[in-house]
Amino acid sequence: MVQNTRQAEGLFITFEGAECSGKSTQMRLLADWLRAAGHDVLETREPGGTRVGEELRHIVKHVCGEDAVCDESELLIFGASRAQLTRKIIMPCLSRGGVVLCDRFADSMTAYQGYGRGFDLALIAQINQLATCGRMPDLTILLDIDPETMQRRGQMRMETLFVQDRIEEESRRFHETVREGYLKIAETAGDRVKVIDGGDDEQIIQNQIREQVSHALGRVQK
Repeated sequence: MVQNTRQAEGLFITFEGAECSGKSTQMRLLADWLRAAGHDVLETREPGGTRVGEELRHIVKHVCGEDAVCDESELLIFGASRAQLTRKIIMPCLSRGGVVLCDRFADSMTAYQGYGRGFDLALIAQINQLATCGRMPDLTILLDIDPETMQRRGQMRMETLFVQDRIEEESRRFHETVREGYLKIAETAGDRVKVIDGGDDEQIIQNQIREQVSHALGRVQK
């Protein structure tokens, strides 16, 4: 068990990956583990996490058909949600020494809107710089799954929740490009991004995540 030592600047951990990669489940398991060790833990998500962000999330993910947002609106909506979440939720928690766990963050925009939609990566970087106040995660867990696994899990989720998701329903090629984008991000992000096989056993994945988080906690507590 990781023992709690109050961090002056907090610890910011994000979970990234394709749709249905298991991010939410793994983040919840990690939060329970950290709280049991006495940490002040905040769980949040992107888009969302604030009243404004949750409204934007519904628009960008679940308004489909002729009324669906165009690619440019999608890009700016994600940026707006991220700015609100960073300033209202993430930064206050980090300033009091808490641990923030976020389901998606700036890397999602690079992967989905940059590589997936084809927007200029320099433009994406500028939007993210503004939206995040320049505060990137201390550790990013990238759960990597192949498109076949994503589609199978997505179909099961739709059958269970009866919710249409505009992004999940994008083409196979789109999701392949997003995955390639994520792996390119991991290659260039130095030690920040840790790639973990999202198709592995749930507890094996969690154990690997806890190992990485333990190392990250050790760094910020020095």
